[in-house]
Amino acid sequence: MPLRAITNVDVFDGNNIISNQAIILQGDEIIDVLPLDQATLPDVVIDGKGALATAGFIDIQINGCGGVLLNTDIRKATLDTMNTTNLRHGTTQYLPTFITSPEAPMKAVVDMVAGIANPTAEGILGLHLEGPFISKAKKGAHQEDCIRKLDEVTAHYLADNAAHISVITLAPENTSQQVIDILTSAGITVSLGHTNSTYDECAEKKGLTMATHLYNAMTPLGSREPGTVGYIFDQKPHAGIIVDGIHSSYASVRIAHQQLGEKLFMVTDAVNPAGTDMTEYDMAGTKAYVTDGKCHYADGTIAGAAITMIEGVKNLIKHVGVSKEEALRLASLYPAKALGLDDNYGRIAKGYKANITLLSDDLAVTSVFQMGTEHNYS
Repeated sequence: MPLRAITNVDVFDGNNIISNQAIILQGDEIIDVLPLDQATLPDVVIDGKGALATAGFIDIQINGCGGVLLNTDIRKATLDTMNTTNLRHGTTQYLPTFITSPEAPMKAVVDMVAGIANPTAEGILGLHLEGPFISKAKKGAHQEDCIRKLDEVTAHYLADNAAHISVITLAPENTSQQVIDILTSAGITVSLGHTNSTYDECAEKKGLTMATHLYNAMTPLGSREPGTVGYIFDQKPHAGIIVDGIHSSYASVRIAHQQLGEKLFMVTDAVNPAGTDMTEYDMAGTKAYVTDGKCHYADGTIAGAAITMIEGVKNLIKHVGVSKEEALRLASLYPAKALGLDDNYGRIAKGYKANITLLSDDLAVTSVFQMGTEHNYS
């Protein structure tokens, strides 16, 4: 494959912003990153026009966007729309997230993803099954009549499909250690979430290496009962957090960052309206609304989010108070670490996959490279 070079860019390499660099690409890989005045340029040169180049964002929890929702439309076309919308907002990799449902649709979405010839080329790093093995007491927007315990037969089915399933969110108090072990032995990340567990109930279970949308749909930190939040702050699994100012206050995000550092990563938990101007939508069979940026049912229950990753990055800088570099890590490197993929994703560096987002001075996405394929928005 011919070499290409992205020039006239500052590069955020995961640690620092380095001025006036050249990024050399071949196929879907970064071959080298070096000062422009030291680079021997290939025939194909792409002018970055002074943009900041950062690793493409990685969204570990996204239910839908661009007007579509995976739960209501289990088709490859839904993922195509999600990917197109993601790219426009700087996200090059994602985990299509499927929430609590009956067994047949859950298996249908696994089969659909299994049928994609080259999912990583389209940004798909595997499914995130958020439920149905959760707590009815902390169901949030999930359908209560579909919530069930994870039995061994189903656990083996999920393990057999580990090539297509990256993360499963479950309530540890309702799940045996034996079935958790089946999942983790297959390489599936088990994330605690939508849980009514006490600190001790979390601590009793091994293999809980992630937490789903920190603070939301879990027992809070208390003085005598530390709860799920206390367990996360104490034991420090990787934890996703929604930075829309609605799911958690910005002060709560700042506190979580102080406690967890690089174990904290940003997610959108986005649904249909993200990346659109929709005000009403179908949330897996229930009518929902968007009011002042809040996605909710008629009774006020939060039903997903309308935020994109680049909007979350801006919120981290403006409202949470982290540096631009740390905000970009929360959107790229830290989710890559949470998935154990940080040897190939989450940085702009030699040997990494060519997933690159170019940002203007005001953090507008001007173009992205997804596994080496360019998409221009300037």
